Amino acid sequence: VGLKVCTDALAMGCSCVKSTAVEDATLQPPRGSGWASGSKKGLPPPSGVIAKKVTQAASTRVLALRECGLKQLPVGATGAELANLRTADLSANTLKELPEACSVWSGLQTLLCSQNALTELPSSIGQLASLQKLALSENQLRTLPVELSQLGKLKTLQLDSNCLGKGSLPPDVFGGTLSRALEELDLSANGLEELPSSIAGLVVLQRLVLSRNRLLQLPAGLGELVELQYLDASDNLLSTLPDGEALGSPRPVAAHPGSLSELWLKGNPMDRMKLQEAPGFNAFLERRKQRLDAKIDANVVGRVDLTVCGLE
Repeated sequence: VGLKVCTDALAMGCSCVKSTAVEDATLQPPRGSGWASGSKKGLPPPSGVIAKKVTQAASTRVLALRECGLKQLPVGATGAELANLRTADLSANTLKELPEACSVWSGLQTLLCSQNALTELPSSIGQLASLQKLALSENQLRTLPVELSQLGKLKTLQLDSNCLGKGSLPPDVFGGTLSRALEELDLSANGLEELPSSIAGLVVLQRLVLSRNRLLQLPAGLGELVELQYLDASDNLLSTLPDGEALGSPRPVAAHPGSLSELWLKGNPMDRMKLQEAPGFNAFLERRKQRLDAKIDANVVGRVDLTVCGLE
């Protein structure tokens, strides 16, 4: 039954599924559980082990708390002695929030928080000035703080399988210094009906995943993202592209050697013949051919989908 619930939720373009038994898991396993010997897998470690991980992080610069059954960060995790952290892995717990005190991780470069129960992020996350990768997949986020736009070194932002379509996103959430840093953005499976206008200002964006939402149209400004190479907008409600701009500028291929060469539109009510008549489509096909030829020359080609953008 649980599998059916998850499947139905994903089919609606939002993977915000209420946790049940996981919420009641305790940090301390029952006596004789065999955790230390590894005889039983899937149980959270004892609190003493978690405390040791926090202590070790001061020297290793890695806070490794994945699958620890945490409902909140342990004591000391945001202490001043961890200001030099490089990586924090908090994945696969049941965290409902991150404390404002996480701003103490001023040197943090990688923050992994996927597979939790987060519904929002603290505004102080904008103070993590060294952050390069932020993974928030499979949570219950309904909105994002505008302070994300202050992350001027963030290259990868994973927000897939959340509930952003059920809340509202600040128009400028992808603006600020973030707009000149972000290279990869995944917003798939969020039930989104529209995108923040600032997404069209991500001037160095190379990879954008928007699949499994409820988008009726794409921002016209996507055509100005000359660094964009990969766009997956499959399984939405798109019937057209904005004046063909999402295919990249119709200027000669040489003018934008790094522009869009991979576009996926499968599962949209879109007419393939009309798509092929869109401005810039021939230039897109040439870039696509060059990409496939390069893979063939490098002997890295597996199965090749020769359909037009995934459309039959």
